[in-house]
Amino acid sequence: MFITNLFKRKETVPKEDFDKLVRTLHAFEDQAAAAIAERDKFNEILSSVIDGIIAIDFNKNVIFLNKSSEELTGYSQAEIRNKPIDQLIHVFSESDEILSKTYCQGTFNQTAKLIGKMGRQTKINLMTAEAGGTVQTNLHCILILHDLSREEELEQMKLDFVSMASHELKTPLTSIIGYLSVFLNESKEKIPKENLILLDKAFIAAQELQILIQNLLNVNKIEKEQLSVSFEVVDFKGILSKAVEDLKPQANQKNIVLTLTAPDNIPAVLADPIRLGEVAINLLANAINYTPPGGKVEMSVKLSPVDVETSVTDTGIGIPKEAIPHLFGKFFRVSNSLQQGKKGTGLGLYISKSIVEKLHGKIWVESEVGKGSTFSFSLPVATQTAGILDRNKFTSSAIQSGSLNY
Repeated sequence: MFITNLFKRKETVPKEDFDKLVRTLHAFEDQAAAAIAERDKFNEILSSVIDGIIAIDFNKNVIFLNKSSEELTGYSQAEIRNKPIDQLIHVFSESDEILSKTYCQGTFNQTAKLIGKMGRQTKINLMTAEAGGTVQTNLHCILILHDLSREEELEQMKLDFVSMASHELKTPLTSIIGYLSVFLNESKEKIPKENLILLDKAFIAAQELQILIQNLLNVNKIEKEQLSVSFEVVDFKGILSKAVEDLKPQANQKNIVLTLTAPDNIPAVLADPIRLGEVAINLLANAINYTPPGGKVEMSVKLSPVDVETSVTDTGIGIPKEAIPHLFGKFFRVSNSLQQGKKGTGLGLYISKSIVEKLHGKIWVESEVGKGSTFSFSLPVATQTAGILDRNKFTSSAIQSGSLNY
């Protein structure tokens, strides 16, 4: 339009200046067209990003949001643009609201609940960064909203499948182990030695599968926060003795000496006998698995006035220092040349830690590569004052009422 008007006044402008002015104006128009094309391309890229992106200015007003942000918040670009973000979008960490003055201060990265239009709620991971804009650009902060609801739904489907499959496998496997145990005990003298070896291997493999299935079920419960424990006075030494006896066949198969050293006068400990047995089994199985043939695995008990400490020491390959902080994480397995080919799901220690902490105890490890490992856990000694157990340590209603006697 401007160039059209200029041509109408062509006769009043010197030809040389006129031509120069036209070239300049054409260059400006080309640059403007290129800038618009770049802007449109940038908007297309942002619109295709799966995470929500919101840009706000120095007055905490929304100046841009992509398509994913519209889906997460329920607001369209026209509804929210140039309006205060705190009045339209609310972010909560548990019960406390996080305002833009907090999450736009430096960098921010936190799981939160997003409440958008009409109270729409979505679990998100909110990441923000100051844009470093100027007064001219008026760009203060960029928000990235990662939708966690779909991931949680997929994770829930995985957990449900694992739980269903594990339950379906558990019943027939329990029967197989039971029948094999009876058959081996009653027919040891009648079966040729070579056949007995094969049956022993089948029995050990079934036991290993049983431990795996139980671990999968326990992980499922932990993830759903449904892993429950009961508190009762337990036969501490008896539980550890059974765990050692159950795993003797696996140890014998690798020519590993498996022993238990425990005093007879272990004080009263309030724990869940089944869960305590699972911890013992997991620690022993782990030690046997990572100890070379001909080695030793010892379970021992040490007493103090306040707790009972149980340790499983092996002469295995040891653990690198950099791996120790991650050992009790879910599915973590040490990866180095010494441990290549070793079996394990990385679940046993994760489950053991969860159980021990629910029993008000502590669990830890000491290890050195090439010199073996010692996994230890401690549980508090039961205390009783005026006939009622310490309420700060134990929460079972039966315990608090003093109905357990020992």
